[in-house]
Amino acid sequence: MKYHLLIITTALLLSACDINESMRTNAADSSTSDARVIAAKSGCMGCHAVSNSVYGPAWKLVSKRYQGVPDAHAQLTAVIRSGSAGRWDQITGGKRMPPQQGSINDEDLKVVVDYIIALNIPKQATASTQTATKQTE
Repeated sequence: MKYHLLIITTALLLSACDINESMRTNAADSSTSDARVIAAKSGCMGCHAVSNSVYGPAWKLVSKRYQGVPDAHAQLTAVIRSGSAGRWDQITGGKRMPPQQGSINDEDLKVVVDYIIALNIPKQATASTQTATKQTE
């Protein structure tokens, strides 16, 4: 029991450090801040961090896995909603991610998934994509 409490406490501390550091370095990017705040409120950061694998995989690893996948947003959203087992056994030790049905609404989930997918896109490409999107709206 003490071992599990130690693991959970460590995971939460590592996640908090990762959130605070990234928020300071990316304070100008409101979408990054929004995604991280939503993720923290929704409980995502209890098991995940951006750069470090805590209990679940680091989001940069998740982003890398979905890089180049045509329907990456839909696939990742479905995995988050329905839960996951077997995809990250080398990190989770075989523990499954529980379904996230009521902890985050669809709009907030889209913000978080957009952020995760964009982690492996070079900043210049991300800025160009956002500019092009704004011009077509």
